[in-house]
Amino acid sequence: MTILNLAGTADEYLKFRHGYPAELLERLKQYSIGVEGQHVLDLGTANGLFARDLANQGCRVTGIDLSPELIDQARQVNETDQLPIEYLIGNVEHLPFDYMTYKVVTAAYCWHWFNSSRVAEEVHRVLENNGRLAIIDYDWIPSMSSIASHTQNLINEFNHANQNNADPEKYTAWRNDLLKSGFSDVETFSIDVMEPYSVESWMGRIQASPEIGGALSKDEVDRFNVKLAGYLRKETGETFDIPYRAFVIIATK
Repeated sequence: MTILNLAGTADEYLKFRHGYPAELLERLKQYSIGVEGQHVLDLGTANGLFARDLANQGCRVTGIDLSPELIDQARQVNETDQLPIEYLIGNVEHLPFDYMTYKVVTAAYCWHWFNSSRVAEEVHRVLENNGRLAIIDYDWIPSMSSIASHTQNLINEFNHANQNNADPEKYTAWRNDLLKSGFSDVETFSIDVMEPYSVESWMGRIQASPEIGGALSKDEVDRFNVKLAGYLRKETGETFDIPYRAFVIIATK
């Protein structure tokens, strides 16, 4: 499992990483995921963004993540929100739960950091019979926006090791891992939405990403921000929309 250095970006992560679209939450309910009264295990929960979305739908949530900084932040947020969420520090490749503990497991924008086959086996172990896993990939689409495209090119310029998370072939590999792990049925759907940004919030969103704030030195981040800000001041207005796509894999045990 990849361990990210997010200690220096936790504040930006909380401020600029927005929640998931209402259309996605409603679509998941068609698969009996995220309905009122459920106890959901949320993998790679980070600072609890998707866990809070689920709890606001009436779910009781257990969120687990390897980052102490983000789990601490999630707990601090919940001191105010008082939602039915328990946060744990832990490795999702070795889940600290008994066999057939959960009816629903979610993994929102994190599966690409995992050993897919190992986590698929662990999820299959802790799911009840007929239980469901929802893997949610939610990211901006560079090919559908000049702003997003320029930003992606700039990320690649500063982070040569960056792997483009938009590669659709990974979904086939994930699906195969799920089937090999014993899931009886795997299906997919996608939803496209437009997310509004200001210059400040877009820069914050990118700085909070693992490819920039989680990977570069402070000097490199500063130089990246100068270049991105210069482009945005020249090419955009104060506000603009960025295209996003939610690609979802639903696996049934």
